[in-house]
Amino acid sequence: MPKPSKPRLPNLERTLIVLKPDAIKRGIIGEILSRFEKAGLKIVAMKMVWIDKDLAGKHYDEDLAKRRGEHVRQYNIDFITQGPTVVAVLEGIGAIENVRKMVGDTEPKSAKPGTIRGDYSHVSYDYCNKQGVVTKNIIHASSDTDFASREIALWFAIDEIHDYKRSDEDVMF
Repeated sequence: MPKPSKPRLPNLERTLIVLKPDAIKRGIIGEILSRFEKAGLKIVAMKMVWIDKDLAGKHYDEDLAKRRGEHVRQYNIDFITQGPTVVAVLEGIGAIENVRKMVGDTEPKSAKPGTIRGDYSHVSYDYCNKQGVVTKNIIHASSDTDFASREIALWFAIDEIHDYKRSDEDVMF
């Protein structure tokens, strides 16, 4: 089996997405993944996992607690461990920025129609905070290159990431 290589083109990036338990329970895995593929992003790694609190705590690290509060971090840890998730590495030109645009604002209420969160979720931070529940927003996407590198290494071993050529790559790149 060939070893995965580094991205071949300038600005070719890899980023991590996590389809959260709410996406899995709603049966919209294929719809979400097809959006990324139709946009020309390549899935180079993917698996379904029911993560434990240890891995969830590493994913939702102290940085989240600093930005949003420890209670929000704990809500996210509790939520992501309630059911299976689908985790994938996407590759493409400017993948991190493009995936973030497709995903939409973190707060579903603010996500524009046409984005994943805008089309599949709608609650506000205010509502969730008053209810004492996590904001169910369907998907996580790495925010920048540093987070993408850290998150990909957290979720995938190097031999789980594959390099291959899509049939449409010559047209897209």
